[in-house]
Amino acid sequence: MAGLARVPPDRWYNRPAPPVELEVIESPPPVPPPEPVAAEPEPPRPTPRPRPVVRALEKPPEPPQETPPPPNEEPPEPPKEAAPPVFGVTLDSTVTGDSAVAVPVGNTLATRDRTPAKPGPAPGPLAAVEGPPAFSPVSEMYVDKIPVVLQEVKANYPDQARRLGLDGKVTLRVGIDRNGKVRSVKVIKRAGHGLDEAAAQAMWRFKFTAAIAKDGRPVDIVITYNYTFQAP
Repeated sequence: MAGLARVPPDRWYNRPAPPVELEVIESPPPVPPPEPVAAEPEPPRPTPRPRPVVRALEKPPEPPQETPPPPNEEPPEPPKEAAPPVFGVTLDSTVTGDSAVAVPVGNTLATRDRTPAKPGPAPGPLAAVEGPPAFSPVSEMYVDKIPVVLQEVKANYPDQARRLGLDGKVTLRVGIDRNGKVRSVKVIKRAGHGLDEAAAQAMWRFKFTAAIAKDGRPVDIVITYNYTFQAP
């Protein structure tokens, strides 16, 4: 509840004002900021090691690939080197067996001498020729009659075999011409102790009949003969 009171004006204006006390407070001087502490120097960073330079390896050049031949075609043959000329007859022109004539084997019948031969004398009348002079034996398959011994020669018994009381048999390849004469002797199976040499020496003195071919003419031939020794 509020009320109003009347105050005389004289009391309001003549009243002395109360003294005002002021207290001055001086502010303290400002505190200087603390000096900054020097930071410790950072340790030096290690120098980074240089990375090894990796170089790419160069691939060796690939060998050139040969172009394969087209299908259903044979590859071409490499060129063959020409064989040096060798004087003689071809191997197909020779025969096996013993022969008194030796012919070289080669790939040409031409000689190195190209000097033209001097013309010989004019040919005279043809003379009669009984047969080829060379010993040229034929195979037994073309022979109708084999040579037969006409004269046998007894060989001398070697002293070494005689002392030992040895018997023996020597196998020989004997060449007989169309006249029955011995033309070649070769030991193919030995008995030793001097028997081989004694048998070969005796065989040279043998005499035979001529071999007769199926057409009825005498021919040369090579036969196998066994010479037997008996101790005395």
